[in-house]
Amino acid sequence: MDKKPDFLFNEYDRSPSRELIEKSRRRRKRRKRRLMLIGIILLVILGYIVSPLSKVMSIHVTGNSQLSKDLIVKESGITNHTYHLLLSNDTIKKKLKKTGLVTKAYVTHNILGGVSIEIQEAGLVAYMELNDKTYVVTEEGKLIEVVEGMNYTSLKQIPKISGFNDLKAVEELAGQYASVPVTIRNAVSDIVYYPEKGYDERVALILDDGKKLIVDIEDMKDTLSPSRFNYSAYMQSKSDICVFSFEGRNLYMTKCE
Repeated sequence: MDKKPDFLFNEYDRSPSRELIEKSRRRRKRRKRRLMLIGIILLVILGYIVSPLSKVMSIHVTGNSQLSKDLIVKESGITNHTYHLLLSNDTIKKKLKKTGLVTKAYVTHNILGGVSIEIQEAGLVAYMELNDKTYVVTEEGKLIEVVEGMNYTSLKQIPKISGFNDLKAVEELAGQYASVPVTIRNAVSDIVYYPEKGYDERVALILDDGKKLIVDIEDMKDTLSPSRFNYSAYMQSKSDICVFSFEGRNLYMTKCE
């Protein structure tokens, strides 16, 4: 005969209410641990944010010769309060190029708060002095006032614009002149406001040899394009001509005295 077991297991030997209490206690403990972990993470993040480690620690600028580092940093929008993890390299590039002073920019930053900015400065094609201020025309056709941080020491080597009292007219001139063929721009020493009867917005491009190209500002780009005016050919075949005056589609030439 089989021996009876000393005890019988009954699923109701354990109190259902006790099981619920135990489960609830374990849930509370898990919840408490999660909250503590979240709290620790938040404290670490908050501590990082308020610490200097979250800010830009250093800025390295290269490629600048005529623009100071301080000016580049100012135009980039970066300050010592900037969170380096939130920096957008593309946004910095756009800000620098928008100034007209920079044609290309390369920006990188690291988790240690270091920012590197490499730029290519815009070339200058002309300058002007007006009301005790100096303005430069960039190779992209922008007219920019010279301010602190722009160390342009060789302006006298590029054409000087004179005779203007209206900056808007010079802005239009800047956009047109920057598109004039380089072969012509390289021969220009001065750009002089040259109004004539019926042609109020005209300039005379004074060449290094004293010859003049007189053109309407608004049509300068098209008028002096190679398809309409072959500069090199005219200078060779018309060596006895000192004034080339463009009026509409017509070209009037005046011999040298």
